[in-house]
Amino acid sequence: MKILIVGGSKSGKSMAAQRIARMLAARGSCPAYYWATMEPSDSEDEKRIARHLEARAGWGFETIECGRNTSAFSASVRGGCVLFDSVTALLANEMFPPPAQNADFSVDFAAGERVAAELSKIATAAMHFICVCDDIFRDGMQYDAVTESYRRALAFVCRQLASEFDIVVEASSGITRTIKGNALFLRDVPTFRTRIQ
Repeated sequence: MKILIVGGSKSGKSMAAQRIARMLAARGSCPAYYWATMEPSDSEDEKRIARHLEARAGWGFETIECGRNTSAFSASVRGGCVLFDSVTALLANEMFPPPAQNADFSVDFAAGERVAAELSKIATAAMHFICVCDDIFRDGMQYDAVTESYRRALAFVCRQLASEFDIVVEASSGITRTIKGNALFLRDVPTFRTRIQ
């Protein structure tokens, strides 16, 4: 099963994804992987990563830390249940390489297509694939050209995944709403609140 969970910051999308992944891994008797993509750039990022590690301690996930060049790991998750958190960070990492690797601060405008293709490849290898993505492309604001390029690329990746995946849900205030697919099984997820349409 392939699931895309979108939502705003602090919407409950990561916790929803963790609960779904845990249930699917148990049902499928397959290993559970938490694929973390955030590359810390300051102490605040490091604290956030530590909080995430603490929150999922004891959940049975094997953590994969890979924030770019994901194709190298796709074979290692074959047949497993993969929670990929997040598409947002992966695209940022790919589109805006760190200064040590990018002296001229160039932007990789082709990153969106590459990220979509890499995630499709991982989804094919995994038994279950749950992707988390921030929906920062839906507000009505106008930003500078580079930010708009990033938002368009993120929207492109989400559209590609949504077209290929079985289920798409939106998280808001800890509640999910099904956008695509049959998500009746979500009622079996412990302490999970959902509106099924």
